[in-house]
Amino acid sequence: MRKVLITGFEPFGVSEVNSSWETAVRVGQLAPKGVCVETLLLPVSFVRAGKMIREALKEKRPDVLVMLGQRGKGESIDIERIAINMMDASSPDNDGYHPQEQTIVDGGEAAYFSNFPVKTLRDALLHKGIPARVSNSAGLYVCNSTYYNALNEIYEQGLPTKALFIHLPIISEDFPIEMLTDAILAIIETIRH
Repeated sequence: MRKVLITGFEPFGVSEVNSSWETAVRVGQLAPKGVCVETLLLPVSFVRAGKMIREALKEKRPDVLVMLGQRGKGESIDIERIAINMMDASSPDNDGYHPQEQTIVDGGEAAYFSNFPVKTLRDALLHKGIPARVSNSAGLYVCNSTYYNALNEIYEQGLPTKALFIHLPIISEDFPIEMLTDAILAIIETIRH
């Protein structure tokens, strides 16, 4: 593994920061020696984020793609196992788009599984004392849509990229930015070895 692309999202709704982007930036600054880490800020937009992730995979050709998203006041870092071909938003995205029970890719697979051993990555975090779990639902909002677009591009184009989506809690006393950063660095080190 030589090249890692880490994505995070812009703020959404009333939030002024998004833990996913704050973490991505810090991980990019603290990348392990010998690993080229690039970061990409994604919009909270079903259409634009999906397009951007597909273009990034084609242009940057990363060995590893780690996508980060924010999931409210969660009690753990959630390593997502599955992306499903469905958008069903309870509120509009930052572009005002509000899909209801729509497929992401017409005629696409119903779902894709991460091509990483998600339990191994979870265990690496638990070993470091970081609350983590494997999640079987990335939701039906922009995070899942972005994950599905990435995996669809990888599988349909036969790309060698390994991809993973991780939901982070909001930055708080229980989950300070240092812990979130350490978690993603630990995942990169686990993947590397």
